[in-house]
Amino acid sequence: MAFRAAEYERYTGPRSKRPAWWPLLTATLQRGWSSRWVRRITWISLIQGFGLCVLAYVLNDVVPTWRELTERVGEMAGAEDEIKLDGRVYLWLLNMFVYPVLLPLALLFGYDLISKDLETNATEAYFARPITPASYLLGRTLAFVGFLLAATLGPMLMVWLADYATSEAEHFQEIAKVPLGITLALSFIAVVLALFVQAVSVLTKSGTWTNLIFVVIFLFGSAMASILYNMTDNVDMLSISLLHNVFVVCAYIMDELPKRQDYADPGVVFTVMSGIGIVSFMILMRGLRRRSMLG
Repeated sequence: MAFRAAEYERYTGPRSKRPAWWPLLTATLQRGWSSRWVRRITWISLIQGFGLCVLAYVLNDVVPTWRELTERVGEMAGAEDEIKLDGRVYLWLLNMFVYPVLLPLALLFGYDLISKDLETNATEAYFARPITPASYLLGRTLAFVGFLLAATLGPMLMVWLADYATSEAEHFQEIAKVPLGITLALSFIAVVLALFVQAVSVLTKSGTWTNLIFVVIFLFGSAMASILYNMTDNVDMLSISLLHNVFVVCAYIMDELPKRQDYADPGVVFTVMSGIGIVSFMILMRGLRRRSMLG
């Protein structure tokens, strides 16, 4: 008996005008938010930001001269640098919203983002449809970056808005460059970090190994940077540390980089970070094209 294939009827209904990567973006957002720890870290960061907004309102409304008092305390304490509550304060907020949030969230969200698809052969199903590897990567990365910025840039902009809304008009001149600077800096860092984590997951094809490599790079990278700096007295060796690079990128773009000599040259830092992003992108595209039916 001859085999007769079922007839295929061409779809003639309305077609969505959304780009091909949009379903991947929304699915990735849903997948990330389904993680309990991702939700916890995100909410903790946002609650911290809201708490600082309330604090800014209370200080500016109850003690409107608190800025002058703080600067005088710094002078009385014999601080070497003048204590001035301007854009440099927002660099201090990196200790609350970037270092303890950005790195763990990047690991929790992206350690198996693509490696899971490779392990389950889900990429064959994706690429069987009219979607290119670039569109696949765009959807995944945009969702990844969105999560990272929501938990870091979001709270910092909340604090800035509260500071601006409750302060005197003269204070705006001191913090006017903060929103654009911190947005550009954290967006650049988030994109590089998202590409890097996904590239490691493609190479290892294992969430566990991605975790280990990521932790080793961040912990031992910082220690190795300090050792090499002390051995060679070359400050640019500090650019090996991604933690150091995060601060330099933010401080340089906001034009608040301290004048001390223990920071790598911003040009070297941007070269290292850009190199990480470009190499990661190339690794991702090479790995995805091998799985693509469309080439």
